[in-house]
Amino acid sequence: MNTEEKKYSEVAVRGIDFKLMTYTRSLELCARMNYETENLDFIDRIKPNEVLYDLGACEGRFSLYAALKGVTVVSFEPEAKNFSVFSQNIALNHIGEAKLTAINAGVGAKNGKAIINIGQPWEGGHQKVVEHGEIRNDLNFNFVENQEIALVSIDSFVEEGLYPAPNYLKIDIDGSEMPFLIGAAKTLKSNDLKGIIFELNELDPNFQNIMTILNDNGFVEMARFNVPNEANLFNIVFERQ
Repeated sequence: MNTEEKKYSEVAVRGIDFKLMTYTRSLELCARMNYETENLDFIDRIKPNEVLYDLGACEGRFSLYAALKGVTVVSFEPEAKNFSVFSQNIALNHIGEAKLTAINAGVGAKNGKAIINIGQPWEGGHQKVVEHGEIRNDLNFNFVENQEIALVSIDSFVEEGLYPAPNYLKIDIDGSEMPFLIGAAKTLKSNDLKGIIFELNELDPNFQNIMTILNDNGFVEMARFNVPNEANLFNIVFERQ
């Protein structure tokens, strides 16, 4: 089935009109764009041509919104089905690589390969956790399949010089938080990086360590938004001071 044959919906968000694939129930829910809207608020602060890295982009709705607002976006999504629909969404909206580049990889401490365990094996599904040697208690799902994926460290990605360094990070990488921070040590120190929105669980044993690393790199918490139906999960906004 090609892109033209698959079901999609017209979406209008804050004056931006685009299309999103909606051929699974999860994709239909994503296309409503009414969940975790603090991500939209965060993107709205970014000036045209500034650079956003979207880590854990899923089917790409927030990346698309940002690119269509004039932000330069580099997105990372490791899981094959979500990356496939993300690519379909980019083609559906005729967005060029100069504004939005999608990378089929996860983020980690270094470049390499890893296994991603999958609890919801469909497009737009969640419960997809990369193996890094430890699993948060809240991410111990009933995994039904897995895939081998590519991993990149953000520092090595930036140092290659093929894409601009990020001014902002949007991070939703269940269970990969500490490996990401290890692999982004130089990027976090760069004054080019101005702001971060980071999905974090307060019950994660590494939560306080993550907060300390960000604080030590000059990032101060500005706001915290509870993710619906997830008592201890928050999108936390940080700004460089």
